[in-house]
Amino acid sequence: MKKFISISLFISACFLGSCSSYDDERIWQDLNEIEKTIGDYEAQAETLTKQMTSLSKVIGSSFITLISQDADGNHVISYSDGGGETHTVTIATQEDAIKLPIITAKQDTDSKFYWAQTTDKGKTYTFILDGDGKKFPIGGTMPDVKINENGYWSVNGASTGVLANDLSNLLFKSAYIDDKTGEAVFILADGQELRMSLQEALGIRFNSPVYNAVTDYATPVSIPYEIYGTQSENAYVDLFTAYNMEVKIDKASSTLIATMKEGATEGNILLLASAGNNTVLKPIYFTYGTAILDDPLYQGHVGPIQLKGTQMDIEMQISANIFYQVSTENEWITYKGTRALITTTHAFTILANETGDERSGKIIFSNSLYNISSSIDVIQEAKEVEAKGGISTAADLVNFAKAVNNGTSTSRWQNDAGEIVLLNDIDMSSVTSWTPIGDIDASNYTTAEPYVSIHPFTGTFNGQGHAIKNLNCSADITNGGLAYGLFGSIENATIKNLVLGDASTTITWMMSGTASKYTVIAPLVCFAKKSVIEGCTNYYNIDFTADNKSGEFNALSGLVGTIVNTTIGGESKAQGCSNRGFVRTGRISNTANGGTGMQTAGICAFMAKAEGGKLNYCTNYGDISCPSGRTGGIVATLMYGNIYNCDNRGTIEDDKVGQHEGKEASVTYNYKRMGGIVGGTDDLKTKPEYTVESCTNYGNVMTHLSVRTGGIIGHSNIQIIGCVNKGAVLGDVFTEGNGTNRHGPGWLCGYSGASTATWTNCKACVCGGYVGDYSKYKDDPTSAPDATNQNAFCHANQNFDPSINF
Repeated sequence: MKKFISISLFISACFLGSCSSYDDERIWQDLNEIEKTIGDYEAQAETLTKQMTSLSKVIGSSFITLISQDADGNHVISYSDGGGETHTVTIATQEDAIKLPIITAKQDTDSKFYWAQTTDKGKTYTFILDGDGKKFPIGGTMPDVKINENGYWSVNGASTGVLANDLSNLLFKSAYIDDKTGEAVFILADGQELRMSLQEALGIRFNSPVYNAVTDYATPVSIPYEIYGTQSENAYVDLFTAYNMEVKIDKASSTLIATMKEGATEGNILLLASAGNNTVLKPIYFTYGTAILDDPLYQGHVGPIQLKGTQMDIEMQISANIFYQVSTENEWITYKGTRALITTTHAFTILANETGDERSGKIIFSNSLYNISSSIDVIQEAKEVEAKGGISTAADLVNFAKAVNNGTSTSRWQNDAGEIVLLNDIDMSSVTSWTPIGDIDASNYTTAEPYVSIHPFTGTFNGQGHAIKNLNCSADITNGGLAYGLFGSIENATIKNLVLGDASTTITWMMSGTASKYTVIAPLVCFAKKSVIEGCTNYYNIDFTADNKSGEFNALSGLVGTIVNTTIGGESKAQGCSNRGFVRTGRISNTANGGTGMQTAGICAFMAKAEGGKLNYCTNYGDISCPSGRTGGIVATLMYGNIYNCDNRGTIEDDKVGQHEGKEASVTYNYKRMGGIVGGTDDLKTKPEYTVESCTNYGNVMTHLSVRTGGIIGHSNIQIIGCVNKGAVLGDVFTEGNGTNRHGPGWLCGYSGASTATWTNCKACVCGGYVGDYSKYKDDPTSAPDATNQNAFCHANQNFDPSINF
């Protein structure tokens, strides 16, 4: 009708004088061109409408059952609807599409697909909105897409300003089945990839090779089969045909029992399955004799091929009575021949090993029809590399880590003094996946020996004042390793004069997923035993958005995770260590407050129960927060050891994320222990000499949960000597029973245990800072009242003697 009206109007206009001259032949020529153009436009619009309808059906289906092609090369998609019925839709694709479509599918933040259009020739696409401003979901009502009288695409009657000839009217570029995932994949013309579940309606699967060797005519061969698919439950199964084979079907056990006829050399069986409108035939083949594929030989021997690191050509022999494929698992092993039969020599080129580490590969001979294979391992030494005398590139650092983790020599990165040294700053931005140097095992975890080191670094690593920049250990740590940091483990080692990150670049390690029990995250070292760490600074942030499961020890620190008999910091400020990155967690399941809780700290998360732990001249500048567990500006948990001359300048806080907001203090007071210097200590009745001495807290320490909170230590069973608090310590005091058992803030300690009764729990400490209610002073902490002798401790203050302590 539209075509007829357009032509009529044109003729009327000419006869009414609109045409300058009368040329009957020219008029009809023009009419034919107009009719052809209008016809082309209608065909384009109709094709696009069909494509839109097809896409709606595909996305609106429950799952795809089959992708096939018709004689014209179009893709025939079989799909199941919500009622379980199978339908088909045919889509045309454009494998070599140059133009983009006027309309496409676009996924919104709700993960659903909606129709979107372009008005700038495919540069950008925006959602199509109806009169009420709502999007058009694919699978629902479609927008009205046409070509207007001026040759421009229009959507819902509004011109897009894009000519019909400028863009494609096909939505699909290609369709295929992903063999690895088993999904149906649709590539739209604009490059988008849509993936849908593929479930065959009916199929037959033999649990045996395609070809089966029969070694005895008198002995039957059992071939299990499986009928699968959405219509498999009520499928009819029968023998369709058999050649040179006597066959019985045991339907109860889904097994074919086949015997080859005497004297035959080959045979086959064709099994049939039928259900509804679907019928499937599946062949399986038999040959008489044994399929042989012997082990390959190199220089007359079976076993690994040991090669030098330089490039070389090698040959090997293999004997077989079937054809076979030759393949390699590694790009550095190149096959130079083709498949062959019987005893054959094969040639390979082995490329030089430039990595500096030993590497292993495999050469495989296989016949997939008979499902048999044979292989030989190739082990290639590292190519001899001239010693650099230090680490100067990211590749050097990666290869050094591999050498430590493989237990091989690291001499080429050593200087004349035998130290591993950095020769300059190292930019790690090109390294997308970092494996820590050394690893840990916690299968026999105790608080005295938390971890066993696996290939720990045991030498001296001297940064010489240089920085390792742009190292990113962000990861989903679900089912991952236990260590995340530059070093996973060190033992009898020294790490010194090293900077992690830099002040001008902010890099935050995002740790997601669910942490395994005993996971440790620390930028410098995760676990250190009998070692020294001095002159080191960290700038990397840690943002733990993962979950720490209930009652499972996890440790986060701005510098070092867990130590045993290790010193952090030297005998002077110049040798001290510092952290300038924040350490924070989101909501976690673990609400334990002791050794099974989450440990978060600026310098060291956990000082294990072993002799010799020491921190000296360490400073934390980063904010540290976690809803529960133990948190300290310097150390989260001090089991055994001493802390001297350390300062905290970061804010220490518990439930910053508001996980426990609204809960009563009677519930939350026991979730946490935290302090400006130390979160909590062990019950050290037999070790009164262990101290926190000459330390200063400048940061605010704030509890949302009324937990034991101290300017120096949250929960203390050790001596505090000569320490100073200058920060605000805030918390609402929680009182139990008769009022003597209190929880909350103290400028010195939130709690001092009865185990300190045999000695004085504080000597020469300087009263300072502010102490007050969190609910009242949280917005302006320094407006809280000045600290006094009376609020040095909040809980169990019975051992406090102002005449001695001040």
